[in-house]
Amino acid sequence: MEVILVSPEAYPYAKAGGMGDVVGALFKYLPRRGIKTRLFVPGYPGLFDYPLKAMEKDVDFLFGETPIKASFYQLELGPQQSLIAVCNDRFFNREHIYGYQDDIERFIFFSRAIFEYLVRTQEEEFILHCHDWQSALLCAYIKIYWPPYRGKPAKTIFTIHNLAYQGIGKSDLLRLLNLPYNFFSHEYLEYYGNLNLLKAGLIFADIVTTVSPTYAKEITSPEFGEGLDGLIRALASKKRFVGIVNGIDIEEYNPQSDSSLVKGFSSNNLEGKLENKRHFLKDFFNWKVDTDFESKPLLTMIARLVRQKGSELILAQPDSFFQIPAFWFFLGTGEEIYEMGLKELEKRYSNVRVEIRFDEQLARLAYGASDIFVMPSRFEPCGISQLIAMRYGSIPVARKVGGLADTIVDYPFNPRLNTGFHFYEYKTEELLKTVQRAFEIYRHNKDLWKLIIKNAMESDFSWDKAIDKYVELYYSS
Repeated sequence: MEVILVSPEAYPYAKAGGMGDVVGALFKYLPRRGIKTRLFVPGYPGLFDYPLKAMEKDVDFLFGETPIKASFYQLELGPQQSLIAVCNDRFFNREHIYGYQDDIERFIFFSRAIFEYLVRTQEEEFILHCHDWQSALLCAYIKIYWPPYRGKPAKTIFTIHNLAYQGIGKSDLLRLLNLPYNFFSHEYLEYYGNLNLLKAGLIFADIVTTVSPTYAKEITSPEFGEGLDGLIRALASKKRFVGIVNGIDIEEYNPQSDSSLVKGFSSNNLEGKLENKRHFLKDFFNWKVDTDFESKPLLTMIARLVRQKGSELILAQPDSFFQIPAFWFFLGTGEEIYEMGLKELEKRYSNVRVEIRFDEQLARLAYGASDIFVMPSRFEPCGISQLIAMRYGSIPVARKVGGLADTIVDYPFNPRLNTGFHFYEYKTEELLKTVQRAFEIYRHNKDLWKLIIKNAMESDFSWDKAIDKYVELYYSS
């Protein structure tokens, strides 16, 4: 039975965040299990760098009361694997994936276009797997409008990658949904007078998944439920809510062969990691090559600079963090308040460097060069960064929430088991104490530190386990 993935992003074709990695991995590894897999993504300009072929027919339909057309281009990657780009210049011929005033309208079109395509062309039974609010409406269309004379989907699955993003728009956008008007009610898609697209996935999918078991539990609480915890608690009593921890592509993220690094290394030979650190300090901190650089750890924070990611904890009390004899490197883009705040710190402290940009190659070098990876998230559905950091021997200091709780081991009574360090309360003092705890081991117990690096690098975060769980979910009764 064919699995159809629907997502606004999928690595390497289009990526803005962790969802792109997850969907890209599913698309890559499911066919290796002998599962026929199709992926629908918007037809962004970058996709046409690949050898896409126009499909025979465009699809016309009413978008609200306005006739509109969607074109479809296919990338055949083998008998078991194909990508379909959903194209319309008005909505997808843009420089970026998100960040436009009409994003809600764009992805309403995306779900509508895919439904119109499937309902006209799909012959065999299939499993539908939709990702985040951008494709949530498709779950509703399938459930409400799929004709009984066609082979219906065996199962619809909806994955929440980050509940903080729900696709909330003004109520007048309801006219574009082509759903009955009673769907604008608290029981369905209404949310405090607005339209909430993510609710369509929650309500109409057969199974809902999140990207870690802890996050699946957390979103039933007011603290993490983003205003939907009551609905989620009610739905969880009626349908399956499953948490599956993300993996990383260990073929892609391999410190022994990564061309972004100055020199490769492994858990049994860390000389290459020291070489990366030496070059990194020379390039970014003007540190002399012949100076002792091992006595001071290099701490990195690679993240979107938004409220979720916790840079405000450092900004609240910078003297306490930057008086520690260490180097600090920040990489990312986001909200102006955090970008400007960090750049101001760079002016005040000689041991701080800040790069406001998205740079995949620099990020990998920073993972490979750094000793400690700081991830003080307010919440974290799963997190990919801590998995990459551990793979590259950078030990995470992270808040114990969501996937950070599920993927990092911190056992204070026997730190020989550790792969990182946790703190619990979202407070500057808690983060500071945990950074200092990691620093003390780094500085005064080199043998233990090397063991923690070995534990982290040898942790199995490959996609094999996660793919097994998704396959079981697809085909279990």
